[in-house]
Amino acid sequence: MTTDNQGRSLGYYLQVSYDDGLSWWQYLDAFNTLIDECGVWLSSERLGTDMWEALLKGCLRFRITASVISDNRLSASVADGPVDSVVPVVEHILTLPRQFKYCKVSGQSIFANSTDPMLGVPNEVDDSDALYEFVRHAVAASSEVFETIDIQTQSLAYDYRVGDKVCSGAQSRDLLAYRRDNRSTGRIVRVRMDFRNQCTYLKIVRRRKS
Repeated sequence: MTTDNQGRSLGYYLQVSYDDGLSWWQYLDAFNTLIDECGVWLSSERLGTDMWEALLKGCLRFRITASVISDNRLSASVADGPVDSVVPVVEHILTLPRQFKYCKVSGQSIFANSTDPMLGVPNEVDDSDALYEFVRHAVAASSEVFETIDIQTQSLAYDYRVGDKVCSGAQSRDLLAYRRDNRSTGRIVRVRMDFRNQCTYLKIVRRRKS
């Protein structure tokens, strides 16, 4: 993420200390980064005498400044649906790998808030707002239907019509265990009469109020 004043990445910035961390120098010899953990492999054919002396004294230290993939993930949540409803909360999880990013220089980095004129502006990215808007639009574009109920009456019922509003109240027997709240409404969307079995089939859809 950190760049020089020409905008070029510094890459893996390895430093070495021969005095137990009192002073640091950039390590310019060959090295490789490990694949499965945060670490380096000194790949030079020959190590300098300063390094051997510091190693024997127990004063040899290394530190590397680099970008690592965090175990944390950028996330956003949007609450939608009825307010104070008895309907169980259903979570819909959207996984969007590599679509939104968050890259930031750690406050513990040696390059954090640096005033060195040889350094450029770090390539920091924060897509938190973009992710939230994406989720919000995804929710807004989703189906407005909360619940669908299919009913078979015990006898033929002639009074039901498509578009009739379904409601329940304190005096209702509430035989359907119909859920209600202040942000949705239920209506009959299909009526089918079965004269052979002497019953009526109803389909009720509860959706968000417009």
